[in-house]
Amino acid sequence: MATKRVKKTDVVSPSSAELRKAVEAIAIQPKSGKITLLTRKLFNVLLAVAQQADESGDTYRALLSDIVANSAFDSNDTALVKEHLRRMVSVQVEWSQGTSSQKPGRKWGISTLIADAEILEDPQTRRVWVEFSFAPKIKKKLLDPVQYARLSLQFQSQLRSSAGLALYEICVRYLTNPSHLTMRETWEWWRPILSGTPDTEAGDEAKREYKYFKRDYLRPAIAEVNAVTNIFVELIEHREGRRVAEIQFRVTERKQPMLALDEHPNVFDSTLVDRMVKIGIPLKEAQSLYADSEENRIRAALQLTEQRMRSTSLPPVRSAAALFKDALKKGYAPPVETATGATPAVGRSAAASVTADDPKARLLDEYAAYRRKEARSLYEEQGDTERELARQSFEADELPVLGAHLRDDWRRRGLESKLADTAFFDWLARKTWGEPTDGDLLAFTLSQSRAA
Repeated sequence: MATKRVKKTDVVSPSSAELRKAVEAIAIQPKSGKITLLTRKLFNVLLAVAQQADESGDTYRALLSDIVANSAFDSNDTALVKEHLRRMVSVQVEWSQGTSSQKPGRKWGISTLIADAEILEDPQTRRVWVEFSFAPKIKKKLLDPVQYARLSLQFQSQLRSSAGLALYEICVRYLTNPSHLTMRETWEWWRPILSGTPDTEAGDEAKREYKYFKRDYLRPAIAEVNAVTNIFVELIEHREGRRVAEIQFRVTERKQPMLALDEHPNVFDSTLVDRMVKIGIPLKEAQSLYADSEENRIRAALQLTEQRMRSTSLPPVRSAAALFKDALKKGYAPPVETATGATPAVGRSAAASVTADDPKARLLDEYAAYRRKEARSLYEEQGDTERELARQSFEADELPVLGAHLRDDWRRRGLESKLADTAFFDWLARKTWGEPTDGDLLAFTLSQSRAA
């Protein structure tokens, strides 16, 4: 088999690369196995790598570090990549041109996302490579598409739900359409495409009720796409009597995304695995949960669990791992804000509902932001010697218990990293003033009221 190697200049960079994704590969329906957020992201990165390669052949090759971009991958984290490569080889999907209508000339097919994959370590340089190939029937369509949508891998890196990424891919295709309208299909047709779950694996409630599909997938996905990408999406519902029978979307261009984009995006957030292990979940199980679940739901369940463990007014938690898994499975943990400053599943437009649902959690977030600002002012007033001592203390006391991705970010970029900056000033605030008390929160609330 011929091997297609990638030149250094051809290696994909998620912060700047653009992918020409064939329309047949956009609205894909899983028929066996689940298409998760990370499966979609990794598939797109592999496509971009293959499209930028400069020679003919059947197999494509790229450095593992280039594929996962700025994630901090150690030997344990590599298992996450292996798990998703396994899924891409085993998950069966239907390929079409984005419509359920059986029109003359339309083509349909079924295959796996990739044909095979291999991870190899060069014994001399110790560099780790990923080799992969596509099914022969779909390879040409994927790598040299006639009809395609231009996708930004930078925007992809900001999306934290599979439904959000799937919706973004579909809607970008129709951005230049004169009507700015996507295809119009039954909501049942949209459900497996946005959820990434085959109808055979969906619960009866999810398949029967539009309102649950809208609550769990449509609204969060629309809000997320509108918050972090360059397009604005509106839902259009077509009714038969009182029942919503079909839906489509109106797509318009936004000059710039609502939220500032992370300049150093990552495909995998390995800190979430580290946090799951820290609360008592075995590493392999944590990796499996990460592979099976949406990042925003994991992040929310972790925050709920960690806050519950720190609580002094409630009984001790018997099993943090059990609490986390229950919150993750049932989805009752309130959404949390990411480093970009927005709640990924709801966006700005729905942020007020988070406050209404859990006002104390919202108050804690606001107070934490206020204390970080105060801690930063204190730090900037210090001399070079005091600042260096503070950084050394942080590295000795706090850094070892943080995630691998954050540790690596701190060592490479220091306070220039948004994640490291937040962790450092959170730590400095706790070290200076201790954990916030109810009295602190009350005083903060009163001061904010007076300021208003």
